[in-house]
Amino acid sequence: MTRVLSQPYTREALKAGIDALAGAVIPTLGPLTGPVAFDDKNRGGSPELLDDGGTIARRILQLEDRAADVGAMLLREVLWRQREGFGDGAATTATLYQTVYAEGHRFISAGGNAMLLRQALEAGMKVMLDELRRGVQKVSTPEEMERVALSLCGDRDIAASLADIFDLLGPHGAIEVRDGGRKLGHEFFLGSYWASKVPSNIVFDGVIGERIELKNTAWLISDFELDDLPALVKLVTAVVQAGYASLVIVAQSFSEQIIAAQGANSRMEDFRLVYLEPTGLVDEQEAALEDLALITGGAVLRTMTGHSPDAIARDMLGASELAWVDRNRFGIIAGGGGDENAVTQAVDSLEARYSKSEDERQQVVLRERIGRLRGGSAVLYAAGSSESELRYQRELITRTIAAMRSALLEGTLPGGGTALLRCVKRLRERYEESADLHDKAAWQILMKAAEAPCRALLANAGHEALGIVIDEIQSGLNGAGYDLRLGRVVDMHEEGVVDSAAALMAAARNGIGGAALALTVDTIVHRVNPPLAIDPGGLPSDADLGNIELT
Repeated sequence: MTRVLSQPYTREALKAGIDALAGAVIPTLGPLTGPVAFDDKNRGGSPELLDDGGTIARRILQLEDRAADVGAMLLREVLWRQREGFGDGAATTATLYQTVYAEGHRFISAGGNAMLLRQALEAGMKVMLDELRRGVQKVSTPEEMERVALSLCGDRDIAASLADIFDLLGPHGAIEVRDGGRKLGHEFFLGSYWASKVPSNIVFDGVIGERIELKNTAWLISDFELDDLPALVKLVTAVVQAGYASLVIVAQSFSEQIIAAQGANSRMEDFRLVYLEPTGLVDEQEAALEDLALITGGAVLRTMTGHSPDAIARDMLGASELAWVDRNRFGIIAGGGGDENAVTQAVDSLEARYSKSEDERQQVVLRERIGRLRGGSAVLYAAGSSESELRYQRELITRTIAAMRSALLEGTLPGGGTALLRCVKRLRERYEESADLHDKAAWQILMKAAEAPCRALLANAGHEALGIVIDEIQSGLNGAGYDLRLGRVVDMHEEGVVDSAAALMAAARNGIGGAALALTVDTIVHRVNPPLAIDPGGLPSDADLGNIELT
């Protein structure tokens, strides 16, 4: 039986859910906090200790109160989007979201119009973002990078390693996090690499180790579904006659007959034939093929444009002097046959697209491409004496890397809630200038929201005189803030207590914009046996689609 919940109960239910989830996330805000214990009966054993707001939100799949659960899931989606996109700022987002919703709920209950308030809040959010942009400072030196990393992760060894890596590779550099031993470490690798799938392990027969080294290699880059054996024989013959020592064929799929031919080739000592299939979504595969063609100097051969396996000219093939292939990746170390000027132009174009893009997933793909085309990558080895310690440090490093990228690309703002607190003066000016009831309400709500993260940080650290500290910060110079570790007001940039500007502005957009939208929800419809969304924004793979309305 379907249940419909209408006002005034809708907003009360949403608020209860938002407060419940925010109450689990906000205690992680700041450097002087303890972890949140997550007791999952399905896991068994001791509770999981978490200190990342986005991960905590993701672990909470459903509240017992179905009406409140709707509010919690609205906030959950916003927090995980913040966590995935920027690696930082989920707790700040939760604080802003909870404050804006609570204050907006109070105003609407007193007779305000939800839609007009939403419009005013969104307009005020733009004013806050403009004010935040005025305080952004760029990060350029290794020392500044290390201070930023330390502010983000709180671990000096991780901060030093990441500063070294980003100083060499830049903000778009390819960084892989792997399990190490008991000591943190990192190493650099030359060249570019791609994720891939090897359709048959035949190519590894007789190989010592997990990697094949390829010298003087020709590359066929295509979207073919390769099943033409005579065409393959013709191609291999031409490549051998051209003096190459190996041929790598990248295609969508390979028939059993073609794979059998690879098995016959594996017995040859002076020539190696390797098959690779691209992985990822369609746009990721297309990007991988284009980048590979740029680096090797080959062409991307597509069936839709009339290319076929039986009509491949030598100038369509790419080339490399030194490359490698393992079961999950392949890379080109040196001697790609591509035009360096063309690669440089492609990087410039991708960076321009990245700077204009507001799509988080597109930014990830663009960043990977920029790092790949520039060449060079690093592996950072997490340390720990147990699997739980390794998992914790892997997640910490991964979050810090994401936040570091955005900080290097977009700059930093004073941390500790200071940057948002500095917006209050401008918001108060707009409040005093306004005559419209909903505009004035929005400015008041945003002033409280701008103070909320700083208040939460101080409360989490055990401070009692929150108002006195906030007044002291606001009366200080621009950039002054309260260092919780030192227990006094300092210049936040000089002390390295900073936030990623991109992450903080995204937190403002997600927290304020998400709450403003939630305030306009008028009705909740409960369905019978709704599917449980394991991942925010998605459905489990075994969801009963017969019970889901797609609109």
